Amino acid sequence: MVKRADGRKKSDFVAQDTVLANSFMDYFVNNTNYRISYQDLVAGLGVTGSIVTTGDVSGSPVLEIDGTVNKIRNIENGSGIVTSITPTNGVKVSHNFTANADGLPILLNTTAASPTIASIVAGSGISVAAVNAGGIQITSIADEINAQVTMHDNSTATTISTTSTPVKVAGTFVVGEVSTFTADNTGKLTYTGATTTTVQIVASVTLDVVGTNQDLTVHLFKNGISLPNAKISRTVTSGSAGNVSLFYNVSMAASDYVEIYVANGSSTNNITVTDCLFGVS
Repeated sequence: MVKRADGRKKSDFVAQDTVLANSFMDYFVNNTNYRISYQDLVAGLGVTGSIVTTGDVSGSPVLEIDGTVNKIRNIENGSGIVTSITPTNGVKVSHNFTANADGLPILLNTTAASPTIASIVAGSGISVAAVNAGGIQITSIADEINAQVTMHDNSTATTISTTSTPVKVAGTFVVGEVSTFTADNTGKLTYTGATTTTVQIVASVTLDVVGTNQDLTVHLFKNGISLPNAKISRTVTSGSAGNVSLFYNVSMAASDYVEIYVANGSSTNNITVTDCLFGVS
């Protein structure tokens, strides 16, 4: 019997929805029929299994399953994002930001894999603070710094125990307007700013004393320590009160405080500060 490889007709196949084990597939080339095992056919085509999406279902899938057709979506550019094909045939997604040449850039090393966003740092006379959920507020401290306490018709004497040794002024002060400072009724002014800055301290002090021709001095103290050059003196006689004014530039860091002290260079006679205006301008 002669086996013929061409001119044969196939018909009346049994329906089957899966490929059975040890199956063969047939095909023809140049009018010649051939057969190949199903396993060899799959291996030759290089396809097995199925294609499905994976990852967070709320994301945007690259694979679009449209019935029996699986579509691979293009990756497009977006705001600040650029895509490209690499020399190795990969898909590259990059940031697309530009640092302005004017001034100092906020976005640094833009060509790096992970560019750095510069921090905003406070400088002299400037404070920086985060506001709300995502804002940054830059404020001129000079425009907001002020503080004032006052005392009038005071009769409480400041006790002097040692000649020429300053003592904090006794009496009850009234707290006035304050900003970036706190104040209390002892006349203490405390800086609350986060940035070290220089402020001008001003004082006007009226002095009365027991005794004649007493050499009295008004001192400015910072953090309980005398500022050597922040002082002014005058001679006062009992019953003839004298006024002195003082202003001085002082560097203040967070929680620093200033106060007014007085000293008697002639004796241990007590001093009464009858009136005082003390503040930051």
